[in-house]
Amino acid sequence: MTLARGLAGGVGAALLAFGGYDGEPEIARGQRRLFVGALWVSLAVFAAFVVRRLVDGHLWAAVVVGVQFTVHASVLLALRVWPRRLFLLANVVFVFAVVAELATTYIYGGIFSAGVTVLWAMITVLINLILFGSRPAVLWFGAFTVAVLAAAWMEEHVSPIYQLDSPALDAAINVILAMAVTLAVTVYFTRQRDQFRRLSDELLHNILPDDIAARLKTDRTMIADDYEAVSVLFADVVGFTPMSAGMSPPQLVGLLNNVFSTFDGMVADLGLEKIKTVGDEYMVASGVPHPRSDHADAIAKLALRIRDHAENHEFDGHRIRLRIGINSGPVVAGIVGTHKFSYDLWGDVVNTASRMESEGVPGSIQITAATYDLIRSDFVCEPRGAIRIKGKGEMNTYFLLSANSQDETSASPEPDRTPRL
Repeated sequence: MTLARGLAGGVGAALLAFGGYDGEPEIARGQRRLFVGALWVSLAVFAAFVVRRLVDGHLWAAVVVGVQFTVHASVLLALRVWPRRLFLLANVVFVFAVVAELATTYIYGGIFSAGVTVLWAMITVLINLILFGSRPAVLWFGAFTVAVLAAAWMEEHVSPIYQLDSPALDAAINVILAMAVTLAVTVYFTRQRDQFRRLSDELLHNILPDDIAARLKTDRTMIADDYEAVSVLFADVVGFTPMSAGMSPPQLVGLLNNVFSTFDGMVADLGLEKIKTVGDEYMVASGVPHPRSDHADAIAKLALRIRDHAENHEFDGHRIRLRIGINSGPVVAGIVGTHKFSYDLWGDVVNTASRMESEGVPGSIQITAATYDLIRSDFVCEPRGAIRIKGKGEMNTYFLLSANSQDETSASPEPDRTPRL
């Protein structure tokens, strides 16, 4: 059973691969696969109809369906040669579909005498709607309406060339088959739509916090929320510029991706919010968009984790050292603008946290007095004393050395963490 399913899946994938090309966008790929799938189904249906008409002795009806079969097969082959001409080739199929159904209706003398075969033309409207949008679908619905009216007119004004043995049975078969094809196309479209929706939602939620992403879907106005108690961390790779001078661009990006992806996992474990990366600088916040009373403790744990990991591991064969700064206090968080959204923080707390990093010591975690007051009972800190901070003047700062207890931030006895100024 597993082997049979595997073979069926392989054959199905090969059939749907017609017209694919390198660099094909995901949306275009879904549209093409839907159209190609419809063509393969139509070939099977047409083959059955040709055999039936020949058995009934209805030669001209068999010829009409045979022409449709030939057109659909030719379009499939044409997609291999002109894979980017889907719109043109699809409309060739749609034109022949309407013309062929009218010709069949004429042969049998009218819409009911032909078993409402003209109903098959409605599928062209559905596929147009899915592939190319509402405007082409409306135009083709107009063509379908004209075809139905013409078929109805033929019922009273055209003498049949052949007569069906049971027009009512043929009508029932055509209705069932047309509805089955319509259902299959709709189910495929629904699955593709749901897949794209999941992918877009995942991408959006990877860029923005979940709550903010949900708000943005329903409200495109400016999002700006006040938070009274937040801790902000900035981390920077020491000596990154001279290190990057000897690396190719792919190596450089690969190194940063390795470093920051590792940090991302730690941020997620602690329930914090990564805000952004700018070059080799990494920014994280605790207490947004969900306020938490332990925001400072959580950001301190992250700082110790990323510092220790950088000290004890290589990234793509490189040893790195971090300079980390933390500050705590009120911020404004949200999204501004209408394009290329990003969740960001604003306020003096953010600027000061950035200064803690830039004015820090390699391999150290420098924190403000505001953060120190929040974590002093649970973490070991050392006063650095008053230092001059650009734009702030003299500030008393501290170095975060370790946690008080031997928890997850340190699995072995703490080495001497006293920063060397």
